[in-house]
Amino acid sequence: MGYQSDSSEFEKMSTKKLAILFGLAFFGAFMVIQMIQGFPLVQLFTRKTVTQDVLVSLKQGDVCVVEPPDSQPKEIRQCLYNVGDILVVTYYEGSTKLESHRLK
Repeated sequence: MGYQSDSSEFEKMSTKKLAILFGLAFFGAFMVIQMIQGFPLVQLFTRKTVTQDVLVSLKQGDVCVVEPPDSQPKEIRQCLYNVGDILVVTYYEGSTKLESHRLK
C-alpha cells in the first residue's frame, strides 16, 4: 500500500518553474486578447502621420473645428483662428486628435 499525498502538482514545482508557467499563461492570454481585437497594439508602431491644409469650419467660444478629407472632425482648444482661416494640421491617420496646427 502506497501513501497518496494530498499536495498538488503546483506545490511540487520550483518557484522558477512556477514563474515561467505564469509568464507563459500571461503571454498566451495577452495574445488571445490581441487576436480577438485585431492586434490594436500594432497600430501604435505603424501609424502614419498626415499633414494637410484644412479650413476652419466652425468656431464656438475658444474651440475651433476643422474637418480634413478623412471626414473625422478635429477640434482645437484655445483656438486663436477665425472661421475661414486655412491651417496646416498634422495628425495620425484614424485619430481625432491633432498633433500640431498652424496658420498657413
